[in-house]
Amino acid sequence: MWSAFVEAGKTSDPDAPDLRKYASDNALKLIVRSLYTDRDQGKVTKGPLRLDPKATESKPPDVPTEVKILDCVDSTNWLEYKKSGELWDKEPGSKHRTTATVKLTDGVWKVSSFILEGGATC
Repeated sequence: MWSAFVEAGKTSDPDAPDLRKYASDNALKLIVRSLYTDRDQGKVTKGPLRLDPKATESKPPDVPTEVKILDCVDSTNWLEYKKSGELWDKEPGSKHRTTATVKLTDGVWKVSSFILEGGATC
C-alpha cells in the first residue's frame, strides 16, 4: 500500500489503480482524500518512505483473515513539493508510529484501515 501511495503522490493521482490493489475501506478513503487535497493545492510528494512493519495480532490465530500491523513509518525524506519543484514548506519529514489492519477478502490481502500518528512518535 505504501509503495502505491508513494508512486501516486509523485503526481497527486487519486485514481492511481495500484491504490485499489492494496488498500480498501477507510485506508483507501484516507489516501484518496489526501491525494485529492494535494492535487487541488498544486502539491506533490516525492522521496522514499522507510518502513519496518511487524504483525502484532492475527485473527483467527490458526488461519488468519485479519492481521494487525505496527510500524514506524519514516517520512524523513518523503517531502511535499510545489509542482514547480520547490519545497512546499520548510517542514521536515519525521517518524510516525502507525497501526494498520490488513484483511483477507476474496483471496487478496488489503490494508483496510490505518492510523498514522504525529511526527516523532517512534
